[in-house]
Order: sequence, then C-alpha cells, then structure tokens
Amino acid sequence: MEVQEIYQRYVNDVYRYLFSLCRDRSLAEDLTQDTFIKIFGAFDDHPPVSIKAWLFKVAYHTFIDYLRKNKNVQLVSPEIVNHMESEASAETLFVKKDEKEILYQHIDLLKPEHKQAILLYDLQGYSLQEASLKMDVNINTLKSYLFRGRGKLKTLMRKGREQDE
Repeated sequence: MEVQEIYQRYVNDVYRYLFSLCRDRSLAEDLTQDTFIKIFGAFDDHPPVSIKAWLFKVAYHTFIDYLRKNKNVQLVSPEIVNHMESEASAETLFVKKDEKEILYQHIDLLKPEHKQAILLYDLQGYSLQEASLKMDVNINTLKSYLFRGRGKLKTLMRKGREQDE
C-alpha cells in the first residue's frame, strides 16, 4: 500500500484520535500532518504488519513529543457539539457541557497510559483488541490500565463533587 493510499484511508481516524488527546482542532491538524510526514520516510524502510495500529502509535508519540517541547502550553478546552433537542433547556445543555468539561479535566489528571486506554476504549468505542494494538500492549495490560484508570477517575470525580457541596 502506498503512503498516499494510507493517508486517504486513515487521515480522519488519526485526526480524531489526536483531537481526543489535545482537544484543539488546529493542533490536531498540525499533529496529523506531522504524523504522516514521519511515516512517509519510515514506511519504505520497514512496512508494518498492522498499518492502523502503527499509525496510531506514531501519532501518540508525535503528541507526546509536542507536549515535551511545549511544557508551558495549556490545551484549550473541547468545543462541545450540541445535538439540541427541541425540549432541552439552556440550563440542561449548560450542565451537560459543564459535566463533560469536568470529566475531561479529570481524565487529564490520569497517568498517560490510563488516559489513553480510557480515551480509546470508553470514549472512542474501540474494541479491547483494537485499543491494545493502538497502544502496543497486550489485552490484559489494557484491561489493567482501564481498571486502574476508571478507579482513579471515579475517585477524582467523587472528590470534585464533595468539594462543590
């Protein structure tokens, strides 16, 4: 498979994955471009067995490299896409948006491997097998990351609610 075919086939998936990590459209676009630039040189030398998993691994490392280089950068909170129901009040929509932002803030506090596992499996809906391939870990390790990450997330959410009361 040619690099152009890979780009056309997976560019949207890579963009969505990077957007879920950084929640900034322009940064996700830049990181997507950087990811494909990186694979362009490496693809001819060592073609991977699982292209999509390899691409997500490169994308994740591109994101981590960006964070290391820009430690002082604050990522922008996510833009919430509202699927407005005719009966939904402005207050209800605001509360849902606020709850989602709080969830993402707490997810950002998790260890990177726990955060990535939760983003891939729980929020993006990948299967255990797909998520384990993307993270380059076995399924049992992924399950462990999910279990520990969810436990920590529940604790953080509970503490946040207690502070609000």
